[in-house]
Amino acid sequence: MKNLLIALALIISVQLFAQTHEIIKHDGEKLEVNFIKTEGNLVYYAMPNSMEELKISKYAVAQLHEKSNNNSKIVSKKIDLTSKSDYKKIIVLKESETIGLKKANDVTGFLGKIKGETRWSFAEMGEKSLKQNAAKKGNQFIVITSNKMDNLKAIAYTY
Repeated sequence: MKNLLIALALIISVQLFAQTHEIIKHDGEKLEVNFIKTEGNLVYYAMPNSMEELKISKYAVAQLHEKSNNNSKIVSKKIDLTSKSDYKKIIVLKESETIGLKKANDVTGFLGKIKGETRWSFAEMGEKSLKQNAAKKGNQFIVITSNKMDNLKAIAYTY
């Protein structure tokens, strides 16, 4: 019985201390982690000596490198913006999906309402306006906080 308990404890402790993956972020930072899963726009992982589940935005992660067999997986490609016309590359995220990205600044805009315009088309034009303003400043991600006619606001994020 004693040997069985020792064997069980060894098996559990080896998994806790094993560093199975390396996360390489777009800003060049490298993290030694135990990869858990990718779900939605988030990558879940645990630090080597911890059981706590942490998460990071998949857009902040460039590669996930598996150390045991030297296998690398590209998680996301870096978005490069050169002008205002690159606004189509900007990604709209939820606040919970920005973990690991750096908050850049606030983006605002203004749209006048045209008679007969629907709420849906206005929301679409508002998002386009916010994306264009973010592209001008070189920010790759936005979180829209207000998309009302007289109050267009978003928080911009970058790598």
